[in-house]
Amino acid sequence: MTFRQRAIGHMRAYWMITWIPLGFSANVYGNSLYATPHQRLGLILFFGGFVLVAFGMPTLKQFVEDEPLRRGNEKVVVLGLILLFLMAGPARAMVRAVWGVAEPGDYRTAIVPLILICFSLPLAVRWAEPKDFPLRRLPSRIRRAAVFRTLANGAGIGAVAAFLNARFVVAYPAPLISTVLTLMVAMAVVTHKTYARVRKLCTQTYVDVQTLLRDMADLDDAKDFDRAPKKPPRRWRPRPRTGQGIDEDQADKRMTARRSWDVLKLDLCTTIDSGYRLFGMPFITDSAIADLERKVLVGIDTDDPDVAGPARDDLHAILNACAARIDVLA
Repeated sequence: MTFRQRAIGHMRAYWMITWIPLGFSANVYGNSLYATPHQRLGLILFFGGFVLVAFGMPTLKQFVEDEPLRRGNEKVVVLGLILLFLMAGPARAMVRAVWGVAEPGDYRTAIVPLILICFSLPLAVRWAEPKDFPLRRLPSRIRRAAVFRTLANGAGIGAVAAFLNARFVVAYPAPLISTVLTLMVAMAVVTHKTYARVRKLCTQTYVDVQTLLRDMADLDDAKDFDRAPKKPPRRWRPRPRTGQGIDEDQADKRMTARRSWDVLKLDLCTTIDSGYRLFGMPFITDSAIADLERKVLVGIDTDDPDVAGPARDDLHAILNACAARIDVLA
């Protein structure tokens, strides 16, 4: 089945999901009309939006239950709806500014929601992030971290622009234009830095995962060589052994693999979108790192190469997640 056929099939099966954003938008817009002369229309849109959302919920439930990875995203959806609700005031101010009819009061209304989004969105994303299937969800986790960080940065810069417009748009209109343009350039710069950080971290993680996999493969070769039956030479002497009964070559390869894991662990603990850990999203959760560390160390310490299979599967999942974001020049 081609991608086009799958897309058409999904649209036919789940098209009623579109009623949910439509209903929510009608609800938000109706709420904004409550204090205007169009109060009756606002009430109709407000309650009609709830009806549309109610009709779309069964289809959304079916859509979520059809795929295991779709479960657990409820918090992300709720976060998106809250974000849309908070953006109603700033969006209205932006539209009025584009049309040239904005008043200082419109900008003042937009300041508080933008500040709230700037400081609370990164923390809310960490709360909303699904906790199950951490490695299978890694590509979407990286994407969400970059997108929401960009939105938070944009909200912060927008709050500064709204404050300047509310305070100085009447007295100093000409200098204010250059200030807003400067803020737009700043937004472009911080967005570029965010995505450059993501690409650099994914590239470094990809390289370190490859190094660990190669070291584990070398260790497996040493284990196989050590277990293989050997025909003793004419003047055979036993191979020197360490105190633990493991030959020195195998012990060195174990230590090399452990060092490679230590380097990779630093990558996995690094935050994706920001250098400030309080507001940043870690590459994977601490529990997922602990589980992967247990698998890797068991695979390194055991004499059976097959035991390292789960660790290799997890490492290849990380490779696949980082492959689309490799940039050696980042």
